[in-house]
Amino acid sequence: MSALCGPANAAEINGGDWHGADLNPANYDILRGTFTNVGNFNVAASTTVLVASGERLAVYAATVTIAGHLNASGSGLPGGAAGGPGLPGSDGFSPVVNGAGKGALATYGGGGGGHADADLDGISGGQGRPAGGGLGGTVYGFNPSLGIPFSVADAYLGSGGGGGGGGGAAEDQSGGGGAGGGAIYIEAGYAIISGTVSANGLPGGVGITTSGGALAGAGGGGSGGGIIIKSAGALKLLNGSLSASGGTGGSAIDDGAGIPNPGGGGAAGRIRLMYNSADFSGVRISTTGGTGGISQFGAGTPAMPGSYGTAGFGLFPSSPAAFTVTDIFKTSAAYAWTGKAGAAWGGYISGYLPAAQTVKEFRLYSSTTAIPFTAYYTGFSAADTENTKTETGLQPNSAIGRMLSAYTDYGDSAPSASVSFITRAADPQGAGFLSAAAGSVTFYWSSGTVADGFNPAYTSYEITRSSVPAFAAAAHTAFTTGISSAPAGLMPNTTYYFRARALGLNAAYTDYTQEFSTPTLAMDPVSPAFTGVFISSVLFSWSGAQNPPGTLFLAQVSQDGFLSVKTSSETLSYSAAFEGLDPGSIYALRVCAVNHARRQTAFTAIISTTAGQFTTLEAPARPEPPQPASAYTYDGTTVFTWAPPAGTVPIYKYLLDIGTTPGGNDFLAGQQVLASGPLSYAAAALVSGKTYYARVRASSSAGVLGEFSLPGSGVAAWAPQAQPAVAKPYNWPNPFNPRQASTSIGFSLAAPARVTLTIYTLQGRRVRELSGSEGSAGNKVWTWDGRNGEGRVVEPGGYLAVIKKDYAAGSDTQRFKIAVLY
Repeated sequence: MSALCGPANAAEINGGDWHGADLNPANYDILRGTFTNVGNFNVAASTTVLVASGERLAVYAATVTIAGHLNASGSGLPGGAAGGPGLPGSDGFSPVVNGAGKGALATYGGGGGGHADADLDGISGGQGRPAGGGLGGTVYGFNPSLGIPFSVADAYLGSGGGGGGGGGAAEDQSGGGGAGGGAIYIEAGYAIISGTVSANGLPGGVGITTSGGALAGAGGGGSGGGIIIKSAGALKLLNGSLSASGGTGGSAIDDGAGIPNPGGGGAAGRIRLMYNSADFSGVRISTTGGTGGISQFGAGTPAMPGSYGTAGFGLFPSSPAAFTVTDIFKTSAAYAWTGKAGAAWGGYISGYLPAAQTVKEFRLYSSTTAIPFTAYYTGFSAADTENTKTETGLQPNSAIGRMLSAYTDYGDSAPSASVSFITRAADPQGAGFLSAAAGSVTFYWSSGTVADGFNPAYTSYEITRSSVPAFAAAAHTAFTTGISSAPAGLMPNTTYYFRARALGLNAAYTDYTQEFSTPTLAMDPVSPAFTGVFISSVLFSWSGAQNPPGTLFLAQVSQDGFLSVKTSSETLSYSAAFEGLDPGSIYALRVCAVNHARRQTAFTAIISTTAGQFTTLEAPARPEPPQPASAYTYDGTTVFTWAPPAGTVPIYKYLLDIGTTPGGNDFLAGQQVLASGPLSYAAAALVSGKTYYARVRASSSAGVLGEFSLPGSGVAAWAPQAQPAVAKPYNWPNPFNPRQASTSIGFSLAAPARVTLTIYTLQGRRVRELSGSEGSAGNKVWTWDGRNGEGRVVEPGGYLAVIKKDYAAGSDTQRFKIAVLY
């Protein structure tokens, strides 16, 4: 007899991850293995679904509805083979040692498979007839051997019965042992059973004797299997049937010439039901042991029956209530919930289950819809008396989901509602630079520390950049993932300041790293050239490329192809003068840029020249006279400028003299001004009350000096605040030529005043009147350009100047004479 008989088109459905889909087997389909993440496991009415032989069926589903027949009868381990003529029968098969029925000696009945033992007398499977027949299997799967938590491993397959001993002739047929019932494990959030769930053992085979000789023995019955149904919510058994009964021992049929030997009955299996709430109405739960086989025609005694099985009932605790997260940190979070005490933890109800819970605790899981969710255990638990817990070891800046269960010997309750939160991002640390180029830098940072944890790779970082320390000027902000950045488009040889901070998934920023800085590299200078080659010197120039002002350049001179450096010069300009060279010698020059961190660029190409230019020894012509920027200076400064001399003689430099007399050099003597630069000189610290004159001469590339220029126009220096109060107004120069320059008029005020300057001829005719307000006391300087009110130059001669000072407290008038000469 086989429990797996069915239509030829029945399908075998293998276990696996159902990904939330429903499991709806059709009539006579065969289920094999473990099914997880099932939506609804449904055995429809009038449908028989078979369980594959030899392995447990485990179904983890959100809901279970069984209105038809889930049949694991005979799906356990097989019985022993019947003995041949004069031979013993074989032992049945069992999931444990000695659990199967034993095969009988020739002509004897086989033993029934063992499993449960409701009367606790130590006898499980029934012994075959007569005395000395096959022994029944022993007890297994009882309470002391249950796992914690109660799981699919506690659903045992039924054992097979032993085979009957062989008869005396080939035509006699001894009976084989019946197969044990299968094992069914169902775990759900809600289950309703109005149909049948069976895991019965099959009967032993019949022993038939027809030869009139030695009698053939019958086989032992298979034991019932195991059924475990765990519903963390409600379990409803409405007019349904659960059975794990043992198979009857095989009967013995003879030809009337002797007393045949039947097989022992199989022991019943075990049924265990655990739930949070139950509705049992009209349900039948059967764990009946298989009866011993009987003799059909002889006067023999029936074989021994198998033991009754067991049924146990336990209560799951309800889901933890009010589960919430109370504090969130970088690598930890604190939780709270409503505690449980006493009966709220569930436990033993009746039957054959451990009477006392050995484990009661709250367990923390990662949020999931997986069924089962045990693989998502975080490793954090709290005692049954606690209602708070802090979880550590979290990763910063991570989205976390958590749920809580009440965990007992039976397993996890239904989980609480999930809570979701985001851990704070870790502060980036340890910033540094990997490389720098002229227009970019590459820097890095750590995503955290061992103490604070490390941010995941997807974390976004805000990078702030400025060219001013402490980010006092406008800063550039960019975002990046990863732990390095390589901003481009930067200015060469510019110091940039950086800082970084993480932006968490919760939109909160961390603290900044410490400010860190580096200069970009300078750009290589280009276009090296000689702007002047002289007897003992050269002028060397180059293009600074895009380097900013303030970039340092290192120019070098060599006579051996830069195996050694003869001399060098560091300069902030784009040229360098090298003097003291040997005429006629060949010199090689090159230049590089140096950034603010003293890192050099590559040198330019080397260019060479020979010092000394003897193509002409002609003296340069006389330059034009140097002229001051103005005829007067009131702050002691002026700029003298001049034009180059006529002619073709190459000029290397100019020598400038400045003195307080035309042609004198008592202020400055032989000041060198290179011809390659501006032809000017800024004089300062001119002494008040003196007039200064300048002259200049040129020096050719061959070192030949030309004549001095004529002295230029003088510049009169007068610093009013440096002079004692002018008692009587006066002018300078006096006389003066209005066709060349104006005359300066010095006077003093005792207080702020309205001033009027009137120029008269000596005959008393008014020529010009100037007026204005002076806001302070002290020496003042006004000018007269020697023109009348109509803008024409006045005639040479003497003139009378009248200064009227209108103070707040009265007026004062002063007179002096001015001479005009041209």
